[in-house]
Amino acid sequence: MNIGLAIQKAKQILDEERSSPTVSYALAPKPAGTDPVSAAATLLPLVALPVMRSRRPREVLTDPATFGFSSVNCDLLRALMSQVAERGRGQFLSYVCQRLSWDVGCRKQHPSAFPSWDNMVSELPLVVEFLVRYGGKEDFFRFLETKNLAMIPGHVLMLMQLEDMIALNYTVFIESEYPRLASAVRCFWSSMKTFADGSARRGPGNTIVYGRVRYGELGEINLLRWYNEVTAICNGITEECRKARYLFLKGSLLEGLNLEVNQDRNKVESYLRKFGFSALLVSSLDEADRLYRSDATTLEFKSCIGHLRSFLENLQKEAMPRIHGRFGGTLPTSWGGGLAYLLQNSVLSKTEEQFAAAFYTLISDEGVHPLIAEKEYARLARNMVIEYALLFLTKLDRLGLASLKAASA
Repeated sequence: MNIGLAIQKAKQILDEERSSPTVSYALAPKPAGTDPVSAAATLLPLVALPVMRSRRPREVLTDPATFGFSSVNCDLLRALMSQVAERGRGQFLSYVCQRLSWDVGCRKQHPSAFPSWDNMVSELPLVVEFLVRYGGKEDFFRFLETKNLAMIPGHVLMLMQLEDMIALNYTVFIESEYPRLASAVRCFWSSMKTFADGSARRGPGNTIVYGRVRYGELGEINLLRWYNEVTAICNGITEECRKARYLFLKGSLLEGLNLEVNQDRNKVESYLRKFGFSALLVSSLDEADRLYRSDATTLEFKSCIGHLRSFLENLQKEAMPRIHGRFGGTLPTSWGGGLAYLLQNSVLSKTEEQFAAAFYTLISDEGVHPLIAEKEYARLARNMVIEYALLFLTKLDRLGLASLKAASA
């Protein structure tokens, strides 16, 4: 689909979300046959959710699978982006991110669902969920980090959704992203303070008086109440970031995960950014990590391995044009053809090529084709994909290919 047309359709979806929000978190479905007593017990988190949302800092649930995110309009945006060519998806995500600064970012309405503030609802909760979950994290981080950002009322609802997301599904961010998120939120708060101080007036004794700000159809907004709400949310999110990092650490230690593999995972992500690989490639690795949990179902482990195999395939596919730019010849288009090309040009040794081929076959046969993939295969696939990716990317770096433009650019 033409990117211009896709952006027009995305605008329609986001305009509708402002009119009738669809974002929500609900209890994840339980397996069929769950006994009535256990089924009733699982409803307790749902009953407690309104109380949890009233407290700051929010409690970060240790089980991120308790609640699941859903949104009809988020599904529509995903379907729309899938129809955009790979080269245009970054532009699509950038447009969605621009909605974070568009107009007032909300409308007056008497809401019956979360999030709402001062009788306002917004499309920005959907925007932040879509960006974080489907390849736009970097756009979102850069937005929060913008100095002296122009504040709009919808930002309160954006922050409330971010607060909810971390509390209920903290694994949507990986461990290494939380320090940056906390820092970005502090930058955003600084912009809010600059805006509030600039919109205030001087009272008796040269004191700062926060009055009211008028926004057309929204009417007047109490600036002090706005500032205090943003301050409370930003402080709460900063604490949530700390807690989420602790939960990652706790999980890695108690579940016996190899800490060196986790560190190598961060190195892989750094290389992917350095080489300019697609955001969707990074997000496929993020999704595999999200699905790899001690309490995951067998089908979730299967899905985890599917994401890992896709990551392995696309890592080689996206790297191949720049490798071809160095060595020439016929550009391979298949996994096997790519391995043969890498061997022929001494990017991989014969042993490394044999390992990569055998490993790919293993995760395909044991993890993707059968109905069920057990945790042992998920652990093996996760750890070996990370280590092979680090080996492969290190070789590209030593060849100096990070400085070359991909042939497809």
